[in-house]
Amino acid sequence: MNAPTIHPRVGIWLFPDAPAGHLVDAVVKADRAGVDELWIADEAVSREPMVIFGAAAAQTDHVKMGVGITSPVIRHPGAMASSIATLDELSGGRAILGFGVGGSLSLDPFGLKAEKPVALVRDAIRTARSVIGNRASDLDQPPAHAAPGRSVPIFVGSRGEQINRLASREAEGVFFSSFVLDDLSSAVGWARSVRPIHVAMYPSVRFRSDAPNDPTALCGDPGVVAAGMVELVVRHQPESIGLALVDGDPIPEMMESALEAIRLYRTAITKG
Repeated sequence: MNAPTIHPRVGIWLFPDAPAGHLVDAVVKADRAGVDELWIADEAVSREPMVIFGAAAAQTDHVKMGVGITSPVIRHPGAMASSIATLDELSGGRAILGFGVGGSLSLDPFGLKAEKPVALVRDAIRTARSVIGNRASDLDQPPAHAAPGRSVPIFVGSRGEQINRLASREAEGVFFSSFVLDDLSSAVGWARSVRPIHVAMYPSVRFRSDAPNDPTALCGDPGVVAAGMVELVVRHQPESIGLALVDGDPIPEMMESALEAIRLYRTAITKG
C-alpha cells in the first residue's frame, strides 16, 4: 500500500443512550485530548445532541461538534438549521450538520417512513443552507427576524449510490459509518464523483475481548484498532478518520480506550 498523502482529522462518534452529563463530559474530554471532531447520533427519542453540544460549547475550544446524523423526516430542516447555526455561534464556528434519510431507530417510534429519499435529502440540504446563510432560495424566504448568516458545513450520511452522488453535488462532506471494512471503495468513489468533498470515515469499534466477530468493526485492543485506522487511511485517503463506539460500555470506559487508540494511530501515521 502507498503511504497516506494527507493526515486526516481524527474523531469519535457516540450513540446518545448514555446519561446526558456523561455525553457532555465526553465532548469536553475529547477537546482536552486534542480530538478534532466529535459526532453524536440523533435518534429522536434518545438524548438530544444539540442540547449536549450546547452545554459543552462553553467548556471547549477546539473540537468540532457534528450531529451525525439527523433525518428531515423527524426534524424540519429549517428548524434544524436554526439550531445548528445557534450552536455554531455559541461554539465559535465549530458546528457540523449531518443529514440522512433516517433509520428504524429514529423513524419507527413515530411510525414514519422516508419517501423519495434522494429528493428528501436534497431539499433538506438546500433549505438548511438558505436558513443558515440567511438567504433566499426556491424553498425558503428569510423573514426580518432571521438570525445573521453563518457558514456551517453540511454532510450526508449514507452509503447508497444516488445519495452519495447527490452529496458530491450539493454537500460539503459525507459521513460513513456501520460499513463493512472491506467494502467501501464504491461509496467513496460516488462521493467524489462530481467534485472532491470531505470524506469522514467512522468504522465501528469493539474494544471488548468478548465482542463477537463483526465484519463492520475494528475489533481488539487500542493498538489493533489504531493499525486498522492506518489501513483505512492508506486505502481510502479520507479527510477524517474516527471511531464509532458501539460496545455499549460506560462512556468513560469507551472514551479511555478510544483516546489511547487515537494516540497510537497518530504516532503511527506520523512515523509513516
